[in-house]
Amino acid sequence: MWHEEYLGKPWAGVPNPPESFTCGDLIRYIYAKDYGYKCLPVPVPDAKVLRDCVAAMNPGYFGLVPVEGEIRDKDAVFLSRRHLMDHCGLAVIDRGNLYILHCSQRGGVQLSTPLELKTQGYTKFSWWRMPNV
Repeated sequence: MWHEEYLGKPWAGVPNPPESFTCGDLIRYIYAKDYGYKCLPVPVPDAKVLRDCVAAMNPGYFGLVPVEGEIRDKDAVFLSRRHLMDHCGLAVIDRGNLYILHCSQRGGVQLSTPLELKTQGYTKFSWWRMPNV
């Protein structure tokens, strides 16, 4: 599947795609590579600064629109915990099951179920997609 080439790539506060990513840069890289879609640069000089990451978790930076209807492969999800949106990833649909491809400091690029992310404290999932896709 399309996501497998990214699994295990490391997280970096200052990423160098495709060798390393932040959660937001993973979305930007895949959208550019697979669709030729250029998202605006995310205004975070170093993703180790949580305050900057929270400020940048805005689907508007990515040029996305809210999902209406069913979630599809490569739809973006913005995740919140403790009332702060501070993480994002992409939907992976495999045999009818929903997974989220995301990049975290602790595990790099990985595939998780929504339930696994909920056990990590993410309580709100906000789904978005590229316009005209």
